[in-house]
Amino acid sequence: MTPEEKKVKRKSQRVLIIVALIFVLPLAAAKLVLSMGWYETGVSNKGNLVTPEIQLSEAANVKLPATWRIAYRMPAECSTACENSLYVASQLHHALGRQQERVQPVAIAGDTSAGNLPTLPADSTLQLVHAEEAHAALANIPEHALVIIDPVGSVVLWYAGSEDRRDTVMNGRDLLRDLQKLLKLSRVG
Repeated sequence: MTPEEKKVKRKSQRVLIIVALIFVLPLAAAKLVLSMGWYETGVSNKGNLVTPEIQLSEAANVKLPATWRIAYRMPAECSTACENSLYVASQLHHALGRQQERVQPVAIAGDTSAGNLPTLPADSTLQLVHAEEAHAALANIPEHALVIIDPVGSVVLWYAGSEDRRDTVMNGRDLLRDLQKLLKLSRVG
């Protein structure tokens, strides 16, 4: 091989190495970032994801309205936190505007729950539904929490309730934002 040919061969090897590095280095850097935990995924929901996942049985889901549901699991006695959550659920339905027909606020009662709803505003559309199986399925959700249940029976997100009405209202605003996103993206209900 002549010196000129050796020079051309080295130059072509350098070009090949540079091109390979252009493609390999970003992949290696991405792998390093992911494996070291330096990347945090963005979250757009304000509520708490239900983990482990809760899927209502078909029998339990049939007892609930066939729409998206803002649900509340009725306790044995309705305290101030219960009244706050039920009030916020009924007001959220009004805040949905033209999306109201796609959502129904419900209070899910079981055998050990309070038998009736506290006094709510006259324009409240909140329904009390006796569904023991659905009530039992929501037992792991924190007490006084509002939950979003989709039309096929998946419990999606929950939002904490509180004795302080202001805290419950603020959590209700978060629920409203998340529900509006879900309704926009949903093809069911």
